[in-house]
Amino acid sequence: MVSPLNQLVGQSLTWVPTATFRSSFSLVAPDNTTLATLDMSGWRSKASATVPEGSLFIQPQGWSTRNIAVYAFENGPLLATYQGKWFGTSGQLSFPDDRALLWHKVNFWGNQKAWTDPASDSPYVQFSSNGFSRKASVTLYPEAAALPDLSLLVVMGLYNILIERRNEAAASAATST
Repeated sequence: MVSPLNQLVGQSLTWVPTATFRSSFSLVAPDNTTLATLDMSGWRSKASATVPEGSLFIQPQGWSTRNIAVYAFENGPLLATYQGKWFGTSGQLSFPDDRALLWHKVNFWGNQKAWTDPASDSPYVQFSSNGFSRKASVTLYPEAAALPDLSLLVVMGLYNILIERRNEAAASAATST
């Protein structure tokens, strides 16, 4: 791993798949340096990530993928909780120090999503993905440089996109039978 992501504001970053039949991704810089990784286990929706600051462990709470806990490592200290809305793809990430960020789509089609400030709605991290590609582009806005949890946002953004795609595929399969 290289420098913290806060120093990469303004650069074009991309989550790229590293395995054909698994949800395994690497965040790469324009020079192809790997900045972070995310590995998601089968249908249980657990995930582990390696970021410049260390590791993250993501685990759904309860029977739904709407409530997510993010730990420093498996059975480690709680870093944040994500509460997704029952309908749609938006939600809120809350930190133990009472800070919160919103996750929502930023365009009509929903192929661009972002972590934003709840008060001003200004974006910190934006993700763009094409429905026909497993890659996701990441844009770090200047305001994001001051965030201590930037790596967590970059990982949770991809995690949310993967969960949303999985849920859409399951709904499509259920309606076509």
